[in-house]
Amino acid sequence: MRIFTTLLVCLLLCSCNEPEHVPHGSVLTKSLKSVILNREIGYNMYLPASFNEEQPLLDIIYLLHGHGGDHHDWFEEEEGNVAHLLDSLIADGAIPPMAAVSINAGNSWYVDSKEKMERFYLDEFLPHFEKSVGYKHKLGNRNMAGNSAGGYGALRFSLHRSELFNSVILLSPAAYEPLPPAISSSRKVEAFAFNGKFSDSLWRSYSYTKRIDELLLANKRPQFHISVGDDDNYNIVPVVTSLQQLFLKNGVSCELRVTNGGHDWQTWRKNFSEALAEVYKSKTASAN
Repeated sequence: MRIFTTLLVCLLLCSCNEPEHVPHGSVLTKSLKSVILNREIGYNMYLPASFNEEQPLLDIIYLLHGHGGDHHDWFEEEEGNVAHLLDSLIADGAIPPMAAVSINAGNSWYVDSKEKMERFYLDEFLPHFEKSVGYKHKLGNRNMAGNSAGGYGALRFSLHRSELFNSVILLSPAAYEPLPPAISSSRKVEAFAFNGKFSDSLWRSYSYTKRIDELLLANKRPQFHISVGDDDNYNIVPVVTSLQQLFLKNGVSCELRVTNGGHDWQTWRKNFSEALAEVYKSKTASAN
């Protein structure tokens, strides 16, 4: 089964021209005037070709971009190219029709610092978006994926509010423990700075390890799919192995893949597609 999924994803990614029979979903750029942040937040959304406003949408995936990115990253052809990936996966029956969305979180790393980005995302944006597309969570599946700093954010979100998500795909998550290396862009952002300089104590205060107990006490746990390229030059390989060991120690199941590739979109596109297909393959298997 694992080999079949890998072959399917390789065919999707290696195809230069999308087959004519693949229906195309729509990509829209919108914005929300946030009450919590007191400013406009831009976001890109994907709706599957079969979307019908009169019928409930049963599946959705939230996409968190990395450092230096914005809401366009996941949708750019040379970067995430997610509309093409979802169109193809849906057409091949690997996943059901689903919506996707990515906000412009800037370099917030999705934490509540001076600007309350985590609070905005979970308490304001998520319900706003789901209402706009008629999503019915009790009937469907809410998924999340993030690359690099987005993986850091997705991990912290899912530990803090595990009841919200059915699956979480972490692509080279920059969740360094105990501290990030000198090469990490986290050392240059305001969220982790005190008096203009990176603060060890601030970084530690946001550590995902402080949230593991929230996951263990929750009535529901998402599926975790973690991956990294073996040539990742941001020192993420030990990050994901440490995370896996913490999960195993606490009885949290997860899938870990160390694949050929680096800290780049070529690696993330492949690992994202493969993980999302695996999520729904396991759902089908458990249903049977």
